[in-house]
Amino acid sequence: MNQNIKNQYKINFVNKISKNDNRITKIPNLNNIIFSEFLFNWNSEEINESLLPDINLALANPNSEIENGSETNSILIYQDKVDFYNDNGFAYRLPTQDFKEIVIGWRDFLLTPPFNGTKI
Repeated sequence: MNQNIKNQYKINFVNKISKNDNRITKIPNLNNIIFSEFLFNWNSEEINESLLPDINLALANPNSEIENGSETNSILIYQDKVDFYNDNGFAYRLPTQDFKEIVIGWRDFLLTPPFNGTKI
């Protein structure tokens, strides 16, 4: 992920160790809690099989409006923007290309040891 994106969205992916059972939990910290919650609910396999194909489809189609989501938020992916919705309605927007780069960064972080759920 490029440094400008990291700085703009204040991205910090961290490995948190649970004090209860000494297991790793991977946490996405961004400048928007809705986006952070959204990423937290995705694993690398789901990103590869569902989210990235939808993003790529939207980027290739100027008339796209692709619905996707996580447990806490739904999104609409357009060629130029991604809109986030929660229980209160519209919540956040960012460019689709930035969204894709951040999602790939999160997926890559999930695939980097120590893995989510690893006991230390």
